[in-house]
Amino acid sequence: MMKKSSAIVLSCLVGMSGVLAACSKSGNEVSTTAKEDNKLVEINIMSDFYSPEPPSDQDPIRKEIEKKTNTKLNITWVSPNNYGDKTNVTLASGDIPELMLIREPFQAQIRKMADQGAFWDLTPLLKDYKNLSAFPAESWKNTSINGKNYGIPFTRPLYGTEGMPILRKDWLDQLGMQPPKNLDEMYAVMQAFTEKDPDGNGKKDTVGLTATVNANNMGSLSWVENVLNGNYGKWKDKDGKLIDMTFEKGTRDALIWLTKAYKEGLLAADFPTLKNSQVRESITTNKAGIFTDALKPTWLLTGQMRAANPKADLLQLSSLEGPQGKFAPKGSGAFGFWVIPKSVPEAKMKQILAFMDYGATKEGSDMANYGFKGEHYNEQDGMYLFTEKAKAYTGVIFPIFQSLDKYSFAYQTGIPADFLKRNMSIIDEEAKIATGDPAIGLNSDTYNKVGIDYDKRTQDLKVKIIFGREPIEAWDSYTAGLKADAQYQKIAAEFNDDYKKRQGK
Repeated sequence: MMKKSSAIVLSCLVGMSGVLAACSKSGNEVSTTAKEDNKLVEINIMSDFYSPEPPSDQDPIRKEIEKKTNTKLNITWVSPNNYGDKTNVTLASGDIPELMLIREPFQAQIRKMADQGAFWDLTPLLKDYKNLSAFPAESWKNTSINGKNYGIPFTRPLYGTEGMPILRKDWLDQLGMQPPKNLDEMYAVMQAFTEKDPDGNGKKDTVGLTATVNANNMGSLSWVENVLNGNYGKWKDKDGKLIDMTFEKGTRDALIWLTKAYKEGLLAADFPTLKNSQVRESITTNKAGIFTDALKPTWLLTGQMRAANPKADLLQLSSLEGPQGKFAPKGSGAFGFWVIPKSVPEAKMKQILAFMDYGATKEGSDMANYGFKGEHYNEQDGMYLFTEKAKAYTGVIFPIFQSLDKYSFAYQTGIPADFLKRNMSIIDEEAKIATGDPAIGLNSDTYNKVGIDYDKRTQDLKVKIIFGREPIEAWDSYTAGLKADAQYQKIAAEFNDDYKKRQGK
């Protein structure tokens, strides 16, 4: 992959970067341009950032973006640790930036403001911005509110972004085993990783599977339910109607499978209290052999381990086969959206759309994500090869526009060519069979009021059953109660009503 040892493959962070400019004959034409006159277009923006420090106002790539787009960008950078709080305060104040990133577009406050006309409805305008219109259909659908697009999707790839089991492939090799293709084979691998000294230190000090769970869902153990139900998430489309997976046989079978694994010591004993950082540490310190995450961290953690163990290797499974066939998860295509408040005049709103439209071109996206071609990176065999100079950027260069690369979750800083190609092939395999969550963005007023309480009670019982504190029959009694609970059933009815509206029925 690399012609020079100084070249590296730069991480393509999930959907974060951007640029606007008017292009000429390169195939990156912007449908509408901000350069309608010689006056600088000043745009006030609020966004989060994931680099150690906020991007610099004086960064040469940002300056080039402003030059090309004839803009002056006033950006308020907010740490992701408190971006939700800052968002709520900003929206409540009424003093909304001209372009604002909303990470949770379906919270009740956002829906209410959209219904009240607080944001521009972009739906009828998108036809004039061909690069934005070219975003994946899922990105627009999964960020729509009542069938309308009040924001520009913060795009992210459809594949490689969701959690699937990641295994210590070097442990598999040590034990002469192949990557598992179904849950029976997965169970056998978990047993071997627990009982057969896969790290070769002569001690019985490893566990097959480690995980985290959330207060209201199964977290990184959800894949077991998903494989057995042949579905991604809590709701499944069956003949145009959403079915609650809580009542499906696969969910019950997942509890039985996990209960057995826990009883036999194949699942980390303290999984309900673990944090993601602790899970990763248990992998890199040879304490556990399987965890669940997106594709991107596979090289990050492998690279860390290879400092001490050159054979270390992490492999994400592209699928697992269950009763319904092969399962792989498909992402939503977005991680929030960008809104333009109605207080922005129509002419200015269109200039902002032109700004974002350029960021959806390859030229604009590449500049924002990777820097200057020939200086920070070159392209070879469909891969981005980066120079030492690119290492100066510890995060996304300009996190306003997103990467449009299908394989952006395959990349990680310093990834070797063979590892990258394998990650890319995993994405290709996922793309053939992946299924998405049909309920993303749907609304239920009843769920908004009481749904989280039901979810927490459900999750609490699941953990008790896995621990052996409650029998599986307790699940049968609980779900029977939910079927008879009018309030719970109203949630399903409201989600289905909204689902029909989305489908135009």
